[in-house]
Amino acid sequence: MGDQERIEPRALLEKQQEDILQCPFPTVKERTNTLLRLKQMLIDHEAAFIEALVSDMRRPAFEAFSFEIALLLNEIEYVCRSLKRWARFERSYQFKFGYIEALRTKRSPYGSVLIISPWNYPLQLALMPAISALAAGNRCVIKPSEYAPATSELLHKVVSQTFPPELVSVITGDRQLAKQLTTLPWDLVFFTGSQETGKAVSQQAAEQLTPVILELGGKNACILDETGFSPETIREIVWGKFLNAGQTCIAPDTLFVHESVYERTLSEISAALLAFYGEFPNDSKDYARICHDRHFQKLLHVIAQGKVLYGGTYNADDLFIAPTVLTDIQPGSSIMQEEIFGPVLPVIPYTDLKSLLDQKVIQRDALVAYVFSKNKQHIEWMKNYMRSTTVSVNQVIHHGANPRVAFGGVGRSGHGSYHGKAGFLSFSYEKTDYNAYRYLHVSDKFPPYSDQDMRIVRKFRKWLL
Repeated sequence: MGDQERIEPRALLEKQQEDILQCPFPTVKERTNTLLRLKQMLIDHEAAFIEALVSDMRRPAFEAFSFEIALLLNEIEYVCRSLKRWARFERSYQFKFGYIEALRTKRSPYGSVLIISPWNYPLQLALMPAISALAAGNRCVIKPSEYAPATSELLHKVVSQTFPPELVSVITGDRQLAKQLTTLPWDLVFFTGSQETGKAVSQQAAEQLTPVILELGGKNACILDETGFSPETIREIVWGKFLNAGQTCIAPDTLFVHESVYERTLSEISAALLAFYGEFPNDSKDYARICHDRHFQKLLHVIAQGKVLYGGTYNADDLFIAPTVLTDIQPGSSIMQEEIFGPVLPVIPYTDLKSLLDQKVIQRDALVAYVFSKNKQHIEWMKNYMRSTTVSVNQVIHHGANPRVAFGGVGRSGHGSYHGKAGFLSFSYEKTDYNAYRYLHVSDKFPPYSDQDMRIVRKFRKWLL
């Protein structure tokens, strides 16, 4: 299959919608074959994708494979194993007065889906929702981020060589293209990105009455109480925070530490960072860079809001910001309100967890909350306090790689979820075939009504309606 020509967006949408009229419900076998082609595409072009990810963000090859390609391969295999079961018809029968009700329900695809993906994981976050969309029987158009140009162009090239445009297509361009796309009458829009842009996408989609799934950011609090401290715990937290130079939507955003282990925690954080990235992290092949200059400048402003305990150095020419630990955060600082999304970790001591939660400094509807503790009451407090779809106990990041865990936000962190079955359900809707088999004609339901009719309805309402 040759390269797709770069089709104008509206024409591409119309092409997909015409194809939907011809084949609205791809079979499970057809969907599985599509996913397996996607899997083979990733395998065949693995080296090229890793090279593109390294080019865009100086991404360590280990991270590029582990958190982009491997996650996608695992997701495809899990979905292919489960799809037949998820797509199965559900049947039920009910006896009514005068007829038998036969119901047959199944999940039906929305149709043509627009996926707008971000720059921080430019391959994974473009294709992960596409896996869910295709599994549910949709067609999809992917708009990757212009801030990851090498990955975006490669994705366009290999997708166009693998799939016809009426099934899967990638469109590259800037923000203006994204705005143009969201004004078109898609059947569903899936957006991953900032809260500000998510609001704009929702407003534009609302003009077309198009349903939207939003995967936004959030300040993911990480609680370390007096029972949860250990050097191993600190290594987990540091790894999760500084993975991809902190540019991970489910990274621990701010670390709250019980005062009894605060000083030891600071010491262990410094030791872990030194062990991970060395004395000169700018020379480490295992440390990524900030994606673009605008975000780089924002992070410099974040660093200025506290006392630098570790790191703090940067190089604008290389978009490098060292792993940085902040203490003594200034009261009222924006760092306590806005997602950091970078290699800056504020560490804040607290005296009592209940009092900390009562202060409402922790965002309840973050994407995830982390708690490291052996205290069951503390864990339950966090679970009850948070509105997040996930509360992760004694581990960071790993839940996002598990296809059995629904990945999504609530409130300010978005709405809707995907990964595994959650994605299959989000990219489809329930459709019911309703059949009635009459064995007795009942005339009392027609007007004019009598008092006798009312008495019958009251007595036999469960069988009449």
